[in-house]
Amino acid sequence: MLDMEQFHGRLNDLDSHIQPSLDKYEAAAGPVGRSFADGFREALEKLPPETARKLSVLIGQESSEFTPENVWSIKGASAPGAFSPEGRLKTLDIMGVRRALIFSDPGVQAAAFGPGETGIATMRHWNDFVLRFGSHDPDRLRVAALLNTHDIDVAEAEVDRVLAGGGRAFVLASSVPPGDLSPAHAKMDRIWAKLSEARAPALLHIGGEHGFMGSDAWARGVEHLDFRPHDFTSETEQINTYAFASFHYSPQNFISTLVLGGVFERFPDLRFGAIELGAGWLAPMAERLDQVAHIFARRVAPVLSMKPSDYVRRNIRVTPFRFEPVADYIDRYGFEECYCFSSDFPHPEGGVAPLKEFRQNIERLGQEAAEKLFVKNAEWVLPALA
Repeated sequence: MLDMEQFHGRLNDLDSHIQPSLDKYEAAAGPVGRSFADGFREALEKLPPETARKLSVLIGQESSEFTPENVWSIKGASAPGAFSPEGRLKTLDIMGVRRALIFSDPGVQAAAFGPGETGIATMRHWNDFVLRFGSHDPDRLRVAALLNTHDIDVAEAEVDRVLAGGGRAFVLASSVPPGDLSPAHAKMDRIWAKLSEARAPALLHIGGEHGFMGSDAWARGVEHLDFRPHDFTSETEQINTYAFASFHYSPQNFISTLVLGGVFERFPDLRFGAIELGAGWLAPMAERLDQVAHIFARRVAPVLSMKPSDYVRRNIRVTPFRFEPVADYIDRYGFEECYCFSSDFPHPEGGVAPLKEFRQNIERLGQEAAEKLFVKNAEWVLPALA
């Protein structure tokens, strides 16, 4: 039986979110946020009463009642600590979390990753907002700035601006070739070098894969694959069957390019995370990359001094979903240093008992393996601030 009390106050949470209520969206995301709020208001007027009531909870006002039950069971903007930094620190105390990566709401992320001036403006507005949020406790509230990479020079300038403002984490879209170039291109090395020096992780997050597939027709006409999720207040079916089976393709592609392109060879201290993208794909990908490197040994030998799988173990961390059999993955492949706990707070799909579910999925490997999952592995992307 695991002693979970050993982890309380030491947990590292690699996935949580700021969730604005309708009246806070504009403050967080500017004109895009205002349009989101207006869209929600229009939708609420058209929904059946019971559906509208359930959705209203997700976009309501932040609770001021900080109890273990509320922290784990209330979801969306109504959760305690959903939007205010002071409330989030109280929430982390109740959860037993030492440090947390804190991401945007999915719609804001999608807008900030878009091409053109709207994407850049949304990126900058959100990043200004989260820098203020994180300044209340920069070590514990590790806010993730959004990085629009359609233009590498614009992205580099934003990295400089956010780092100067105290930010120490950046989310990129896995579907965007930076500046229409490989992420392993020498022009991107300026950004990788700055993140490495600042010990600021580069991160991929679910939602950043949109546009990677050349067609969206693969599930079209097959209802059980291509259904439209209808209850976003539930713990399940936030996306459809096909999307859940395929969203890791884009991050796999991005990471494979970084590894084989020698980015982690050139920047051995570059910290990288794939967040809310599951974990079952990581080790098979690393195994496949070892095979590719062996086949093309003459070409990659001048670029890579280690096997691709060794860079994955050293530089990359991933967050399994709460229902994934992490112990089975470790038995089958190893890579026990790569898997990290996440709560997805305050999103419904994170569940109401993620600590229990993660414990159940690692328990048979013992206390040391659990220590890695809940605490130690995540320290690579959540290093203590000097």
